[in-house]
Amino acid sequence: MPAPFTTPVAKSTPFDNATNGFISTDVQAAIEEIQNNAQVSASPGFSWGKAGNANANTWLANEGVPSNITGRNIFLINPKLTAIYTACASAATYTLEIYQHDGITYTLLTTLSVTAQRTKAFIFDPPILLTTGKELAVKIGSGSAQNIVVGALLKGTLT
Repeated sequence: MPAPFTTPVAKSTPFDNATNGFISTDVQAAIEEIQNNAQVSASPGFSWGKAGNANANTWLANEGVPSNITGRNIFLINPKLTAIYTACASAATYTLEIYQHDGITYTLLTTLSVTAQRTKAFIFDPPILLTTGKELAVKIGSGSAQNIVVGALLKGTLT
């Protein structure tokens, strides 16, 4: 008579992490690690910009609308701001102010400085916690930049 079949459990199934950069050593942990990594790689990449010269106190636009009027909607659950990156036409010195708002109340999340550079990236460790349903906006706080683009990476889930 054959031995009874037992249903395998992912947590008790070994996972070989030698060639893939994973930390996990069992299938259940590997699945959870993929889900966590997918949050980062599938993160919405929001961007703002302004053609021409952007001087101090200029709100950058998304799709042509100034972000203080209509910002980028934060639709993720447990959202976190993980990085900001910026580029402009030539080396410039300016500050970026990153805000979270609801159209009425504006909360400054961080101020970032760029000094005589064309491109720069800022990684937040730990990430900046955001609020689902609010909007993100970006303003040139001081200085100026020509043909500037600013992008943000968020981490969170859709459920």
